[in-house]
Amino acid sequence: MQDAPRETPLQWLGRLRHPARPIDREDLGVLRQTAFHLWLTNIAFGMIVLGTQLQFIPETHSVKLWLYGLLALTSTVALLSVLPGIFCLLLIKPLAHLRILRLGNAMIWTSFLILLFVDKSIYNLFRYHFSSQVWDLFVTRGSEDAIHLGWQVWSAILTGLVLASGVQVWIWDKLIVRSRRDPDTLPHLLMRPGMLWCAIIVSAFFLEKMIYVQADIERNKEIIELAKLFPLYPQLNVGEIAEEFFDVEVTERAQRLTFEGLNLAYPEVMPELDPDVPKSNVLIIAIDCWRGDMLNPSTAPRLSKYAEGARRFDDHISTGNATRFGVFGMLYGLYGPYWFPVLNEQRSPVLVDTLLKEGYDFEIFSSASANYPQLRSTAWSALPGKVHDQHDSEFPWRRDELAAEECIAWWKERLDKGVDEPFFSFILLDSPHQTYSHPEDAAPFQPEVPSLNYLAMTRSGQIPEASVQAQIKNRYKNAVHHADSVAADILAALEELGLAEDTIVVVTGDHGEEFWGTGLFGHTSSFSPAQVSVPMILKGPGVSPGVETTPTSHLDLPATLLELLGADPAIRSKWSLGDTLLKSHSVNRQRVVSGWDKVALWTGEGILVVPLQGNFTSFDIQLYSYQWEHLLEDEQVIARHTAALKRLAEGCNRFRQLE
Repeated sequence: MQDAPRETPLQWLGRLRHPARPIDREDLGVLRQTAFHLWLTNIAFGMIVLGTQLQFIPETHSVKLWLYGLLALTSTVALLSVLPGIFCLLLIKPLAHLRILRLGNAMIWTSFLILLFVDKSIYNLFRYHFSSQVWDLFVTRGSEDAIHLGWQVWSAILTGLVLASGVQVWIWDKLIVRSRRDPDTLPHLLMRPGMLWCAIIVSAFFLEKMIYVQADIERNKEIIELAKLFPLYPQLNVGEIAEEFFDVEVTERAQRLTFEGLNLAYPEVMPELDPDVPKSNVLIIAIDCWRGDMLNPSTAPRLSKYAEGARRFDDHISTGNATRFGVFGMLYGLYGPYWFPVLNEQRSPVLVDTLLKEGYDFEIFSSASANYPQLRSTAWSALPGKVHDQHDSEFPWRRDELAAEECIAWWKERLDKGVDEPFFSFILLDSPHQTYSHPEDAAPFQPEVPSLNYLAMTRSGQIPEASVQAQIKNRYKNAVHHADSVAADILAALEELGLAEDTIVVVTGDHGEEFWGTGLFGHTSSFSPAQVSVPMILKGPGVSPGVETTPTSHLDLPATLLELLGADPAIRSKWSLGDTLLKSHSVNRQRVVSGWDKVALWTGEGILVVPLQGNFTSFDIQLYSYQWEHLLEDEQVIARHTAALKRLAEGCNRFRQLE
């Protein structure tokens, strides 16, 4: 008797699509083979998405460097694909329904590719990857005031999801038919393109790791830095293991330095204010993204005029390249790494606690949400009900005006009630933060872009044309011009109400803003002058007008304010890591700035960037020029600053309790 004719692949697929048809062992094999081949296909797609990262390989004739870049691209995408790949394989048996499997695979792999694209876009603009810093932006309430992606980005993401999902479904159908048609004998399996591609991926993975391990042993920073082009790259730091267990000679490293403490021991001593020193009011106006060179008669005419009668600090830097670290330094007088334990314990600044004890009346006004960054839980944690950040407008420029009006109204209310206690007012203006908000009829700098198109700015990783850069910067300058007007109105009201003579006034920026001067845009991505240099204006009782040209920092502000109000300078180091603004510092003064996972030391020979993974050695430290050029020949410079780096580590541990 003749065997029944074998089903064609299309007949089999038609029967498999029927919901009532059970899936047997042969069907499961075909589905698993399809899912595996789709996995391999998406590794290729992922390499195409991330392939533009190779443009950041330094210009070099080193074949090894380019080979490593290609291998690292292959192995990184393959490693990142493991989780979605295994998940797709595990879905087959429990779901056992073709339509659901097909759609599920399409959505999983589309999401994988979209995430790679998002990570690449973040890196193109800011030179870091999707990380806890970026995740914090998405999960923290109030972050919508800090980031506005625009319709171009969201429409591109939606379009990409639809198109990529359709392509994934089409490929799935093609692969499942092919899997049913192809013979499954061993010789044929070994000759299939999928198996050859799999062999290439595995070989690339092991060869790339061998190159990286050799680079770690030899302390080859060129290879180590190149690895940072790729997201979630697993760094195999085997130097010490190779030296200890395999007797492999490893390039000598400097003494290990550590950031050990986890819990706060802050402060060691609380300052006391001399009762004989008059208790002046305090007003701090912080302008978001106000970079140091934007205090000039063109972009900030009214504040420039105000600064002529005040003390202006021309070599002043923030304590960070983002709002959380800039505001943190100016209120706590601590390095940025303290932000995390302070947030965890919701510890109020010594500055605030001391003035509360002295009976100061506090009110805080913010154009942007005080929930992101978490200022309510840090700087203002002792001031429940005193933070005003809810304003009825979607436009930051208008919220600036409303916050200013609310602050002025509070001063008037105090005067009407005859309140005698001194006040502390802090106001954060948000206009110059991206997307650079200003009234349509107040735009003296032209031409300007109508909005920021982040998609166009990140598409290829290339720097926009000079004309586009100028238009984006003009929009920023118009926003600064508006913030200048709002800040000046606040200061004018202070004068009109008769409060100026008894008020210490601080006008500054939380951090800077960059426009591709070093190849980067915005902030949070470097510690270059464009991103951390800010104006600083100080005026009031005990402050002599003039211009200070020696190096100063936000770190110096809390001690300056409390010592003007009667605190003892002798105990400054017991509660602050800063100095005072009211003295001339050495021109060689070294200053500390911080980011999310790094801290940097500004020195006369460049910027030393230190990772915050708990401990570090000289090999982990990076040297940058002030033009943010990464200098690989750094051993001698780092060696000359070993003592300063130890002081940095000591400062990061001074107010921490060791476990």
